[in-house]
Parts: sequence; C-alpha cells; structure tokens
Amino acid sequence: MKKLIILLLTFLLATLSFAFTGKVIKVADGDTITVLKDGEKVRVRFYGVDAPEKKQEYGIKSLDVLKKMIDGKIVEVKEKDKDQYGRVVGEVFYEGKNLNLYMIETGNAWWYKQYSKDNLEFAAAQEKAKLEGLGLWQEKNPTPPWEFRRKNKK
Repeated sequence: MKKLIILLLTFLLATLSFAFTGKVIKVADGDTITVLKDGEKVRVRFYGVDAPEKKQEYGIKSLDVLKKMIDGKIVEVKEKDKDQYGRVVGEVFYEGKNLNLYMIETGNAWWYKQYSKDNLEFAAAQEKAKLEGLGLWQEKNPTPPWEFRRKNKK
C-alpha cells in the first residue's frame, strides 16, 4: 500500500504544472512575451503555438493582435517546461481565456504539433480557422514559421 501511495504522489507531482501571474511588459511576437513576476523579467514562449516571424507575411499582424490584447495587462502563466533558450514554455491566460488556443483559433498562429502532438483542441482549432479562412489562412498557401526560419537561416 505504501508503494502505491508513493507511486501516486510521484505521478501527481510529475503532472502538476506551476502557475504564476505577472504583468506583460513586452510582446516580442505572436507567441513570446515577457512578464514581470515579483520584480523579475520572465520570458514566456506559448506552448503548442508557432506564430509567423516578424519578417514573415502576417508576422506583424500576429504580433499586433496579441499586443493589443495583453500588453501591460496581468496574465496567468501555467508553466509546462523550459526551452533550450531558458524561456518558460506555458499556456497563457488573460481574464480566463487561453491565449494559446485563441491565437490558433483566430488564425494568428499555427498549432506547433511538433511540440504538442497530442493536443487535439489545438488541432481542431487550427482546422476550423483554416476552413473559415481566418487570419493567416486567408492566404492560399501560407508558409509555416518553422519552414520560413529554415529557409532564412543564413
């Protein structure tokens, strides 16, 4: 019985995500922000989202949509991981709204399935945005940001 309890506690701790709130002090692009948390700047990369690069078509529009919504506002970040650059990777919420999902469902970003394969909610949101021709899906054949970065890595 003791081993079972330890196993369950270990599992629960492993699946917990840490959450914090902070003020958005910078919106770098459609999937990266800087939050002031307890006087410390924390860069946050949106989990499961890849927005167009600023130099890419629709990149500035994606940035503007997010900036108008949360620049200077208090957000909640549910931390999932850290990336190779030391940024927090997480889901960002403003007034209860999941902004990761919002950016995908409004066509302002792609579902980054390479890093969130099992997120069926993101997959469905992207498919719906495509079908409705929202945001970047107004273009006939938009270039995903990961392809844009690969082509322009010179």
